[in-house]
Amino acid sequence: MPMEHNTPLSYHFKHKHIWFDIAVLAALFVVSSYVPLLKIVPLVASLELFSFFSFHLLAKRSRFQLQGFFGGFISSTAVFLQVLNDPKFGSTGQRDLMLALLFALCAMLLECVLIIFFLAGQLAPIYYVPFLSQLAFFVAAILYLNRSNLPRFAEPLDSDDAVEVDITLLNDHPIIWKNVAKLSSLILLFVVGMHYIGTELGLSRSISTLVISLFEAHAILASVMTEWTLEAKQLDLMQLFFLILLGNTISKSYLAYRGPNLTEKVFFVGLIFTGFFLSLGLTLLWSLTLT
Repeated sequence: MPMEHNTPLSYHFKHKHIWFDIAVLAALFVVSSYVPLLKIVPLVASLELFSFFSFHLLAKRSRFQLQGFFGGFISSTAVFLQVLNDPKFGSTGQRDLMLALLFALCAMLLECVLIIFFLAGQLAPIYYVPFLSQLAFFVAAILYLNRSNLPRFAEPLDSDDAVEVDITLLNDHPIIWKNVAKLSSLILLFVVGMHYIGTELGLSRSISTLVISLFEAHAILASVMTEWTLEAKQLDLMQLFFLILLGNTISKSYLAYRGPNLTEKVFFVGLIFTGFFLSLGLTLLWSLTLT
């Protein structure tokens, strides 16, 4: 987080821009209640606003891993790429690196739950199990890493002399409407593109969902939920959820394995895949209890 751009929160409330952003956001919620296809726009803007307030209220007192959490709301992939590859994080302890990455994954899963809840409305609890079970597992992994005394997680000998660095992701503005427009347009483009792929190119929706989720899990989930609200009977929602989670698991594992800053690659990749298979097993078990 770029601390040099941290304008005091009181400054924003003294100027019209924050009130304008909030007013536009409220208007978007009203419009989206009449046009379901546009629900994604106020959702993206709300996440921007949440990250802004989190940055101002918590960033100064947060540790490195908490920055990973708030960065994960914007882009967990960006957090992985930066933390795993940027030389400035090379001297960071393995425990802190993994905690930052796990917090980013938790933020991504929590955002997925918010997307489903906001775009789907009334949906059976079982559809939240894949995301909530992974979230619970990663929280347990965070607690384990925080309390573990294993030598492999020990801090480097020169950690006291290491320069503290921040994850540079958040911007010091309530809602960056350009970013909202870009992400919303990307999601709507996915909706149209997946429909075109299925009808014109003959490529299955499952394959296209898996491929896109390798690069952007949030956007493809939002596009799936948007399309589901319009054509619920044509989608196997649970199958698509697990394809998105599988794509995210594969891509994050690849980034972790290739990242030079992470030495505990096998351990961390094992955590990611364990979380995925645990969510799959718990969801199957839940579905069996309902039949």
